[in-house]
Amino acid sequence: MADQAESSSSNLDQKPVAADLSAAEPAEAPKPVDDIANEAPVEELDLDREVASAFASMDKSDLAELTANVTAEDHNSDPSGTELVGTVAGISDDDVFLDFGPKSQGILPRREVLEDKSIVVGGRLEVVVERFDPESGVLIVHRKGTAVRPTWENLTPGLLVEGRVTGMIRGGLEVDLRGIRAFMPGSHASLSPMKDISDLLNERIKCEVLEVDQRGKNVLVSRRKVMEREQEASREKLEATLEVGQTHKGVVRNIAEFGAFVDIGGLEGLVHIRELSWGNVEKVTDVVSVGQDVTVQVLKIDKKRGRLSLGLKQATPDPWSTIGDRYAAGTELKVRVVRLADFGAFAELEEGIEALIPISEMSWARIRHSSNAVNIGDMVDVVVIRSAPEKRRIALSMKQAQADPWEGVLESFEEKSLVKGRVTRLADFGAFVELAPGVEGMIHISELSDRRVNTCGDVVRVDQEVEARVLGIDKENRRIALSIKQVAAPQVAEAPAAAEPAKPRKPRKKPLRGGLSSYIDW
Repeated sequence: MADQAESSSSNLDQKPVAADLSAAEPAEAPKPVDDIANEAPVEELDLDREVASAFASMDKSDLAELTANVTAEDHNSDPSGTELVGTVAGISDDDVFLDFGPKSQGILPRREVLEDKSIVVGGRLEVVVERFDPESGVLIVHRKGTAVRPTWENLTPGLLVEGRVTGMIRGGLEVDLRGIRAFMPGSHASLSPMKDISDLLNERIKCEVLEVDQRGKNVLVSRRKVMEREQEASREKLEATLEVGQTHKGVVRNIAEFGAFVDIGGLEGLVHIRELSWGNVEKVTDVVSVGQDVTVQVLKIDKKRGRLSLGLKQATPDPWSTIGDRYAAGTELKVRVVRLADFGAFAELEEGIEALIPISEMSWARIRHSSNAVNIGDMVDVVVIRSAPEKRRIALSMKQAQADPWEGVLESFEEKSLVKGRVTRLADFGAFVELAPGVEGMIHISELSDRRVNTCGDVVRVDQEVEARVLGIDKENRRIALSIKQVAAPQVAEAPAAAEPAKPRKPRKKPLRGGLSSYIDW
């Protein structure tokens, strides 16, 4: 019995803690167990023992959590700016009634939650205390993130208020908080430095109270703090729901040689230069500029490295998927040359679709570089020679859009006739001569001179005008054999009076240099 009495007395010693939490007045001293048993029914005695036992097992952190929701009346302190989480106890036309625990209730203007359909009786809501109303005994609260009507009684650092920018002061702006004059430094006007803070004049803005000097009636506020808070909340919400393939609106924050950095609501991602447009992009600034509003698609999320890859072109339809039969082989077009390469030129068919004009298809004549035939910006006539949209390739031809210069060659260049032309290039086995635009003939090294020739450059040079005799024409293979050494020879040789029988020619042991003996051995 003695042990039981000692144990009961030890447990009941905890009851004053419970009494302090449930009432502001001090509790009476605990009575002996025998007295309680005589005065209270058995059910009440068991309940008291359970409560005492529960509080006996709690530590300081548990007790602090239970006492976190006591009102300003309990502590005789100003609760303005305190953040609380309450349970919706009721909803009227004008107000939402919240319960924060024993002897702690609050009233929230319903206009602040009209657009939120999730606010129902029994739901939880985060709010910020504006003040304690001693007449009604309740807390006047606002939804977290909503500006509070400022007064000199509730102005505390961290309070969210709304005001109008009324003027400029050296180093910042003057803000009217419904009759209370506040100062906002220029560095706190926005997330990034503003070129001209006067753009905010006469604008209504949300800002956070940084400092309050009650004696001097000075208030320091920050719009940047509010924007940072909103950006952080947006970023956290976006991170939780972000997926590859989503489309988001964003703002270009920075530009580099390799791409553009875009802010999509607190998260910044890179749009590589290859992902800016379906067409070729030489410079990032040709497509976007800092501050420009864009729509992008999420391409890749790397949470470990904290990197986000975005695409600008993916947010628009792929032009290659809709070209259909518009560019079938044989289609005649007029296109603009957009860039040059050693192997040809690229022409734009429409926005996002480029096609290649190979250097061999740029002219009937032989050219050394694409710049010898076209310049960037030129409008040229072409014919589609190959179309493979599934491979994103289209090949064009300029020369096939022109008349074939080999038509009528037989009529223009008769065999044994003399012709004039310009030497276009030299090879080990001979020299090529342009007889007409797109028509070339070849003078084999053995036909350059009556003397032995080591190199073609010993007799002719590039761009030199020469006269030659036509030895033969192969229209099918587009070849004309020429000779310089036979220019002086008559077209028809007279047979001698007494001609000796010709000696049979010995077969060549080695082919002529250059492997083009077919030009001569017709």
